[in-house]
Amino acid sequence: MDKILIIYGSEGGIVEKMAQTVREGIMETDGFEVILKKAEEASQDDLRAVSGIAIGTPDYFDYMAGTVKGFFDRTFYPVQSKIRGSLTADLPCVLFASGGTGGEPALASLKKISRAFKFNIVDTVASGARFTEEVKEQSFLLGKRLAEEIKKRKGKSL
Repeated sequence: MDKILIIYGSEGGIVEKMAQTVREGIMETDGFEVILKKAEEASQDDLRAVSGIAIGTPDYFDYMAGTVKGFFDRTFYPVQSKIRGSLTADLPCVLFASGGTGGEPALASLKKISRAFKFNIVDTVASGARFTEEVKEQSFLLGKRLAEEIKKRKGKSL
């Protein structure tokens, strides 16, 4: 069974709701175990054990939350190899963010750092400061897209 890691930072609860809804979208597709963790609880071992990752953050000062940045800081060098290159290269990834400015600045910072990890960014969702029905639907579809991308890749590698 493939594992997907969802990490997120959330103080106000919107990104946590988005993360839970991304999880629901993933679970709509059979064959996945979802590991849902706050960013400060996730480790390099979690990252090494998965077939895909979803990362969510609130927008703080036009940047990702410090706890999400901390996850990246703690895991970057341990998942790089001088011999094999990035151990996370081409790992399917979806990103989601929420904030008063629509979450776009935080999403931009997530994209930039995800490229350093060489993640394969499948899709993104940015939200305003409210968890609306539209955001719920987009978050659900985001999880579904991630699961479908992993399934598609598995089909190609068999």
